[in-house]
Amino acid sequence: MKKILRNLFLWAMAAGLVLLTACGGGKLPDWADTEVLDTQARAVIDTMNALDYEGVAALYDNPEITADIFESSGETISAMGAFTGYGDAVYVGGKAQDGQEYATVIQVADYENGKLTFTVSFFEDGTLAGFFMKA
Repeated sequence: MKKILRNLFLWAMAAGLVLLTACGGGKLPDWADTEVLDTQARAVIDTMNALDYEGVAALYDNPEITADIFESSGETISAMGAFTGYGDAVYVGGKAQDGQEYATVIQVADYENGKLTFTVSFFEDGTLAGFFMKA
């Protein structure tokens, strides 16, 4: 039951991020710098690659985001084999329902057994607005 709830929560977060991107996707906010975004996004992905679920959860400014939410993503990463490098990245901006701007990095990551695409969104203060992974 816990795993089902966690997966539902992850899908809800992903759907919310898609809606946010669809409604406001476009130009990056004025405060966003792609070099800084690259560094931030890759740090989050590296944390996830290390299977440090608590480390990822700590990047959110939301006590409802807990480490156990990221366990199924860790299983997917483990199945992909060793991380081998980063591929292309795309950047988009948007606004949350409360009007707060965010910047999103869509980063391809290469592994022994394939590729994963990470969508990592940040608010201006550097906290995570969203984190999603797709095989």
